[in-house]
Amino acid sequence: MAKKNNTQLTLFNENVYEYFVLLSPSDTVKEAVDALKEQLHALIGLEDYNRKSVAHVSLFKTRATTDSQVLKLIKKVAAAQQPFTIKLAGHEVLKHGGASRTLCLKIEDPEPVNNLMALLDPKPIAKKSYRQTSILDKPQRAKKVIHPHVTIARTIATADFDRIEDFTPFDYHDEWLCDRITVLRRLEGTTGIFSPVKEVMLG
Repeated sequence: MAKKNNTQLTLFNENVYEYFVLLSPSDTVKEAVDALKEQLHALIGLEDYNRKSVAHVSLFKTRATTDSQVLKLIKKVAAAQQPFTIKLAGHEVLKHGGASRTLCLKIEDPEPVNNLMALLDPKPIAKKSYRQTSILDKPQRAKKVIHPHVTIARTIATADFDRIEDFTPFDYHDEWLCDRITVLRRLEGTTGIFSPVKEVMLG
């Protein structure tokens, strides 16, 4: 009987990638946020992941084996959306229970970003039900509220956060024309930096 060739099996081992889809600010905003990170580092000290992360607005993460699987929907959505202005309106604080805080920049009108998120959300749309509801029906779970923002530093220990006496230096106001969706990827299961895949233009 002929010996089985195990090397053929490797042809079917596809890499799985983690994709990070985001909105990228102008270089001016990126540089300003970098400066805010350094100010905060001088006050309380920051971990490298906070100091080295580049300013962005997160849309969603997903996984796939090929770029085309992710880009197909993004290109379709982007083609139907016109560029819009994102305005930053000072700092805000997001609480994560009692353990940590995130210091970020507030987006003045998040609706266009939320609309993009909803269109890009890979979850299937629930079919409309024509059945009469009753008091015995379980209540529908509320859709998760998405809060787009630009992070200065995330998961800051509460004890460190409480050492910040004046937040005035972090009340940064600016704006940029959002005209593209940025797609990054890295090998799933790794902690390295995400590499650029494509910038998909709106409209």
